[in-house]
Amino acid sequence: MLTAYRRRFVAITMTLVALVLLLALVMQGIVVYRNEYQDMRRTMGMVLEPWRMVGDEFQPGEPGSIQRPGDDFKPDDDGFEPDGAPPMDRGRIRDERIATVFYTPETDAFSVMPGNPDADGDELIEAARAAAASKESFGLAKGFYYMKEGNDNVKIALTRTDYLRSRVFSNLSVLMIAYPLALVLLFFISLWLSKLAARPMEQAVEMERQFVADISHDLKTPITVVLANDAILRSNPELTTSEQMQWIESTDDAARNMMDMVEQMLTLSSLESADRTVEKTAVNLSACAEKSVLQLESVAYERGITVESHIAPDIRISATEDHCMRILGGLIGNALKYEPDNGTVHVGLTRDRRRAVLTVRNAGSIIAPEDLPHVFERFYRGDKARTGSRGHGLGLPIVKGICDLLDAEIQVRSSEETGTVFTVLFQTL
Repeated sequence: MLTAYRRRFVAITMTLVALVLLLALVMQGIVVYRNEYQDMRRTMGMVLEPWRMVGDEFQPGEPGSIQRPGDDFKPDDDGFEPDGAPPMDRGRIRDERIATVFYTPETDAFSVMPGNPDADGDELIEAARAAAASKESFGLAKGFYYMKEGNDNVKIALTRTDYLRSRVFSNLSVLMIAYPLALVLLFFISLWLSKLAARPMEQAVEMERQFVADISHDLKTPITVVLANDAILRSNPELTTSEQMQWIESTDDAARNMMDMVEQMLTLSSLESADRTVEKTAVNLSACAEKSVLQLESVAYERGITVESHIAPDIRISATEDHCMRILGGLIGNALKYEPDNGTVHVGLTRDRRRAVLTVRNAGSIIAPEDLPHVFERFYRGDKARTGSRGHGLGLPIVKGICDLLDAEIQVRSSEETGTVFTVLFQTL
């Protein structure tokens, strides 16, 4: 299921990315074309400027004549330009792909100065004639043209249509190469993102699977006990009431065990509800701590465990007394459960500036470092470090849920030197 989800994720992501990149490529192509179009127009206009020659003004030749660079020009003291073109103002732009045509409308005379000496003069004259007939300053007529009227003639800059096409293609070729490379790169990024996106789902599925396995295991034992006791009672109808009591009491214990687990699960589900709120009041946490220690001393006494408490007086927080008692009872009860017989459990409550610090420590039980991140997960019982323990593994998740509900912070650390220490930080009033 998760593999199919990842494939759909990659397919949808790559489709969207390809469309976005294609749209960006088209838009970039339009922008490049417009920019190159405008740049070509400016360039062709600059090619025609100033065309002021040394000596007499340039005069068109006979109608239909082709004026090659250097023809009928008298060099000045500096001579001709290195490329053979007649001397001209330094401000003029030269471009071998742009030819210049001088046209006199009255006599229909053309003189051509091609930027490329190998250009076909007849084609240039035909293009210039078509450009002159269009009466527009800039456009397309057998090639792109730009016209500028002078005093006696019309100056026309001409270039082939592939001039613009080559410039646009040279700019877009980089983008056309980058497009598939970007798709390949984004494909691998999508694969990585699909793994990242599927990880919480994989964890949720694994937690669900583990939850079903754990709850099935925890319910299987008491149900088996109930069914076995019922079978014994049914197969021995001659037993007296007193003789049946041991089986009835065993069934009762199993049922209570199941009821306790169901109640804990309902409590945990309620605490994890997104819209769960609680009306807080001023609570004397010191009094709650003393009360919890007193209630559990009988449990500690039966196993020879000493409960040492150091509780600062009159520490008040914003909470509910019931939730405070459940946090204290959960942590102290958990410490008593895992502390070996004749051990010691320490309960402390102090004030640290604006915070109340509650600590519960049992020195005889150590949680392995790899198990510490999981102590607040459902059904965690620390099998690697706490084998043989009883319980459903829901007590600490409930304590964590209550702490979150009260905006309190709970921490746990465990080492050979200190044992296992749970710390809860409350905001004091």
